[in-house]
Amino acid sequence: MEAAPSTRGGSNPLTKKGPCRGDCEGCTRASAGGTGSGKPDRSSPSVKVTARRGFRRLQIATGAMLLLSSAAGVYLLATDASLWLLAISHAIGLVIIVVMDLVLGLYSLASSRSVYLPSIAAGVLGFVLQAGDVLTAPQYNLTIPYFAHYLFGLGAFDLLLALQGGIIVAGILGRPHARYLARRRMKGGRELEYTKRGFLRALAGSAGLIGVGVIVGSIKIPTGTTVTTQTGGVAGSVANVSGLHTGVPVYFEYPSGYPNALIKNSDGSLTAVSILCTHVCCQCSFDPSYNVFFCPCHGSVFDLSGKVVNGPATVDLPTILLRVDGAGNVFPTGVVNPGPCQV
Repeated sequence: MEAAPSTRGGSNPLTKKGPCRGDCEGCTRASAGGTGSGKPDRSSPSVKVTARRGFRRLQIATGAMLLLSSAAGVYLLATDASLWLLAISHAIGLVIIVVMDLVLGLYSLASSRSVYLPSIAAGVLGFVLQAGDVLTAPQYNLTIPYFAHYLFGLGAFDLLLALQGGIIVAGILGRPHARYLARRRMKGGRELEYTKRGFLRALAGSAGLIGVGVIVGSIKIPTGTTVTTQTGGVAGSVANVSGLHTGVPVYFEYPSGYPNALIKNSDGSLTAVSILCTHVCCQCSFDPSYNVFFCPCHGSVFDLSGKVVNGPATVDLPTILLRVDGAGNVFPTGVVNPGPCQV
């Protein structure tokens, strides 16, 4: 019987393989960044570089959207007087959102990873609050459909809402990079904080700041014409003809909570109109120099009969029906063409 070929000093001819051409199992794993277990090597330098570059691009996009969102908010605050005259709490809340977006945007562009979760939280909170503004319409004597039509007709408001939504989308798309960096440990701790608890803390902090602003803004400051109810000698009457002067309005509420003006015309007839502007329901003021009602929010002008003289309002002021009894007492009895402000 012949002996098996010796393997000393050489290879066994029965097990000898040809030279590797780069298509063997080991080469395939290596080229894929594998560890031999079939899974990608997360410690591979190429994986680190990819994650960090992707996260950096995410921060740049988020920072740019935050700065644009801040600019859109500033534009709204500067051009829409109704925020300050009709909804001061909304104005202060928007001021806080603008400041937060500005600070977070600058830090994001400066590659500060600590603002990643606060930036997403600010985007979520800003989107929810801006979209939720529609539901506060009854607070300002507006119907929800009309207020929604007004808000979504403002280009700056739409841009602000879209940018906040874009921040949320960027945060979702960047999750793989963020989760990778969150698993990496460094001397000072993890490379990135990315936890549900951290996100909720950031969300609560932002909500707390805006909440303080809303509370401060809820303190009512008198604006426009001061409405006082003048009553005649009979319960339910708003004035007596003998006490009226031509072209001098007398203010009263009808129905309760809705301000109106009663005018004695030069021919002795009486006219009463609502003084809530039909554009966004800001309270108009009487201008004795021109005998018109002027809206301080957006500049609409109405004559003494309630007809539109200048826009942006396009609908005349509602007219209040009147009844005068034999003693000259004036009673409101109804509203003609209630408009968007008569909820």
